[in-house]
Amino acid sequence: MLDPRQEELYRAWCAETARCHHVPPRASFDPVDFPRCLPTLVIYEFTKDDAVRLRLVGTEIAQVWGSDYTGRCLHEFMDGDYHDFIRGHIDQCRAERVPLFSHSRFQWDRGRALDTRRLLLPYADNEKPERIGFVLLSQVFDYDKTGPSFPLVRLGSGFDFFELDRKVLTQHGAAAP
Repeated sequence: MLDPRQEELYRAWCAETARCHHVPPRASFDPVDFPRCLPTLVIYEFTKDDAVRLRLVGTEIAQVWGSDYTGRCLHEFMDGDYHDFIRGHIDQCRAERVPLFSHSRFQWDRGRALDTRRLLLPYADNEKPERIGFVLLSQVFDYDKTGPSFPLVRLGSGFDFFELDRKVLTQHGAAAP
């Protein structure tokens, strides 16, 4: 289900969650520690007015999107149903405080459709740990497939290896994602 790069990020998030017994703070994640994953990453930050600003956009994402939107807010370059779909993923990950996986057909302005898988991971605000201030996205593309007709979305418990992680986290006294 997950690309190996996404699995690496997911396992690191689970390990950090077990270590700190709650959603890890943003300061616990440094993208340079994941060089293999870096091209697939977007770090979303929630602004004071609840807009979603892109703090980092990986090179593979920028190439597929056709532009590097680092520093811009989501609503500035995305609108309509697609904006609502993506913002819905971000908001659900934030509200539930658990990972979200999405598998769908990606169609951008270039007139092509391809398969995409998204993994979203919540991170707490560094100064207010009760607040989810960031969502990390890893988005991978398969150029040889067009993706499912209807998006598949799984929140927390839909991962192939989730039960193993639940047991490990429970043993460490942390709430499983």
